[in-house]
Amino acid sequence: MNLLFQPIKVGGMELKNRISMPAIHHAYTPDGFVNDRLVSYYETRARGGVALIIVGGCTIDNLGIGPKMIGLHDDKYIEGLQKLTSAVKGAGAKVAAQLYQAGRYTHSFLIGQQPVAPSPVASRLTREVPREMTLEDIRTVIESFADAALRARKAGFDAVEIIASAGYLICQFLSPLTNQRTDEYGGSWENRCRFGIEVVKRVKEKAGRDFPVLVRLSGNDFMPGGNTNREAAMFALELEKAGADCFNVTGGWHETRVPQITGDLPRGGFAYLAGGVKAVVGVPVIASNRINDPRVAEEILRSGQADMVNMGRPLIADPDLPNKARSGKLNSIRKCIACNQGCFDAIFSMGDVHCTVNPLAGREYEITLEPAAAPRKVLVIGGGPAGMEAARTAASRGHKVTLWEKGPELGGQLHYAAKPPGKQEFITLVDYYRHELEANGVEVELGREATVDSVLRLGADVVVLAAGARPLDPPFPVTSGGKVVSALDVLGGNEIPGNKVVVVGGGAVGCETALTIAGMGTLSAESLKFLMENQAESYETLLQLLNRGTKKVTLVEMLKGIGRDIGITTRWVIMKEISRLGVNVVDQARVKEVNDRGVVIERDGGETLIPADTVVLAIGSRPADELAAGLKDRVPEFHVIGDAAGPRKVTQAVREGFDLALKL
Repeated sequence: MNLLFQPIKVGGMELKNRISMPAIHHAYTPDGFVNDRLVSYYETRARGGVALIIVGGCTIDNLGIGPKMIGLHDDKYIEGLQKLTSAVKGAGAKVAAQLYQAGRYTHSFLIGQQPVAPSPVASRLTREVPREMTLEDIRTVIESFADAALRARKAGFDAVEIIASAGYLICQFLSPLTNQRTDEYGGSWENRCRFGIEVVKRVKEKAGRDFPVLVRLSGNDFMPGGNTNREAAMFALELEKAGADCFNVTGGWHETRVPQITGDLPRGGFAYLAGGVKAVVGVPVIASNRINDPRVAEEILRSGQADMVNMGRPLIADPDLPNKARSGKLNSIRKCIACNQGCFDAIFSMGDVHCTVNPLAGREYEITLEPAAAPRKVLVIGGGPAGMEAARTAASRGHKVTLWEKGPELGGQLHYAAKPPGKQEFITLVDYYRHELEANGVEVELGREATVDSVLRLGADVVVLAAGARPLDPPFPVTSGGKVVSALDVLGGNEIPGNKVVVVGGGAVGCETALTIAGMGTLSAESLKFLMENQAESYETLLQLLNRGTKKVTLVEMLKGIGRDIGITTRWVIMKEISRLGVNVVDQARVKEVNDRGVVIERDGGETLIPADTVVLAIGSRPADELAAGLKDRVPEFHVIGDAAGPRKVTQAVREGFDLALKL
C-alpha cells in the first residue's frame, strides 16, 4: 500500500492519505439540522483513518433539495455544522461539504412548486416536467452556490464539492438531452458549459481563492446521445481554468440503464473514467465506484488512472478500513458486498441508511460495545449470517462462545447467495466471519449436528438457535419421471440442470436462479477479451455469445409480476438481465403438476404444458426450528434468530444476531 498512504495536496488542503469518503445521502437529518446521530457517524469514520470526508448532499436553496438532506442554505444551520466539522477534524480527517442542487431531479412535493431546469424536459426519475429557468433564476442559483460555499467555510469545512454528476442541475445544463435553450446558456458546447463554469468562478470569488473547490463529475453520462468521457474531460479542463482544485469522477445519471453501484459492476470498473479526466487536467483526480478493497485501490493509483480513490459504502461497512489496511490487517476488513439493501434501497424507499454487513452503521450515537458484566458460556447452533454475527459479537464482549455448524463450512445460505451474477461479493462476508470468529476465540465445530441431548450435555448458559431454513416441498404432484430439484441444489452445484428448465417461483431467489442457469454457456469475460483483442469474431457474433447460453429457461410465477421482493435499486438490473438472457417469463400461472414431459400450468382458465427436463423450485423455505420445542424450557436462556425464526434477508439476519449479542 505504498501509494495509498502517501499524502497529497488538494489546493491548499493537505491530506494524510489517498482515501476519500464521497458524499452519500443518509437521511439522518429530517429537519436539515446536524444532530448527534450524524456527528457520531462521521466521527467514527474519521477515527477509522480516512483522509477526506465529503458530507452531503447539502442544500444550497429551497428549490433543488432532496428529502432529509443536510441544510446549508441558511445561516441557522452553521452552529450545528460547526459541531460536525469540529468532531471530524478532531478525529483526524479533513471535511468538505457537497453543494447540492438537483434541478429536474427534485420532486415537486418536496418544494411545493414545479422544479426548475435548463429546459422543460421530463425526468424519467421523477415523472415530472420542470419549468425552464429564466436568466434571473440562473443568476440566483449561481449566487446560492456561492453563498452556501461561504457558509461552509464559516462552519469550519476545509473545502466544498460542487455536484456536477448523476444528472443533477449542472449536468442538465451540459447535456444536449436536457438543455434545449437558445440563449447564452444553451446550444453550442461553450454555451452549455457556461453555467458550470460560472458556478465554480463565483464560488471561488465568494468563498476565497484559497478555499479548495472539488467538482463531482460524471465521467460518462451513459445516456444515449449524451456526454461521454471525452466531453467530461473537456468540461473538466474548462472548470480547472475557472478554479477547480480537484475532480471526483463517477459514472452516469440516475436515469441510465448502466448499473453504477451493484455487484454487476466489477471492482473499480469506472476507474477508466477518472483516467480520461486525469489525462487532460493538472489537478488531483479521484476515482469512484465499487472500490471496496485496498488492493484494488492501490492498483488504480499505480496504474496512473487517478490520484485518489473514493470508498463510500466500504466505509459504511467498515469505518476502520483505512487503519486496517495501513497496518496490514486486510483479512479483518468487513467488505461492502454491493447488495444495496441497507443503503440505496433504503434511501429510495424513503428510509435512512443502515448496512447489511455492519449492524452498527447509523447507530453509533446510541450503541457502545462494552464488555459483558458477567461473561457466560454461549452456544450458537448454526453458522449462517445470524449465527456467525451473534457468535462474533458475543465473543468480542467477553463471553465464552461455541458455534456448532452441521455442514462442512461456515456461511450457510451466503454460499448460495454468492452464486448468481453480480452477487459474488457475498462470499467475502463468509471470509470476514471466518477470520473474526477465530480472532475472537470462538470455538467453531464444523460437521457438528446439534441434538437436544448434546446441547443439554454441553451445559451452556445461553443457547442461540440459528439453524437457518429448508426449502419447501412442492405443493403440487410430481409424477414418475419428473425431475424436481431445489434452487439451492442448482446454486450449490449439486444439480446440473438440463437444456430445458422451468424455474417455479418468481421472487428474488427464483429470478437469480433463472439468471444463473440462463447464463450457463455464455461467453466469459476472459474469452471475450481474447476474442476482441484478436478480432476473431464480429461484434454481432460476440453479442450473441454474450447474451445467449446453452439452456432454455422459463420462469413461472403464480402472482402478477416477478421480483417483487427485490430492492428498488437492484430490481431493474435483474429485469434487464432476464430480458437480455432470453428468460421466458410466465406470470399469473399456477403449477398443476410436474410429469416426465414438463410442467403443467393453469392460466387464464386453461392448462398448458411447458416442456422441461429439469424443474427448479424457488417457492420459499420453512424454519429449521425442530430443536426449539425440546430446548426452550430446558436451558437457562434460549433464543431463536435468523431464518430459524422466519424468512429473513441477510440484513435482517445480521442485525438480529448483533442485537441479541448486545443483550447477553
